[in-house]
Amino acid sequence: MEEEKFTLLRRFQYSSEAVIFQGKLESQGIEVFLRDLNTIDSNPLYSNAVGGVKLFVKTEDAVKANEILGEVNLYSVDDEKQPIKCPNC
Repeated sequence: MEEEKFTLLRRFQYSSEAVIFQGKLESQGIEVFLRDLNTIDSNPLYSNAVGGVKLFVKTEDAVKANEILGEVNLYSVDDEKQPIKCPNC
């Protein structure tokens, strides 16, 4: 039996970020593995010490997963694709 290989795709300081991206990838049919999620959930101050929550995918899915995550906006945008700004700032 051939050993499966995995690729580290992203690191996240907070577990909530990792879970959001996990959901996005899994909704597109890509299996995701999160490492150090429980460690950081038990004490968020450990995040820097362990290198954050690590998101892995199978190596064969890495290119497709990167494309999917590349489409995710880092910031909230309105219907015209303009960044949403605080009305008080």
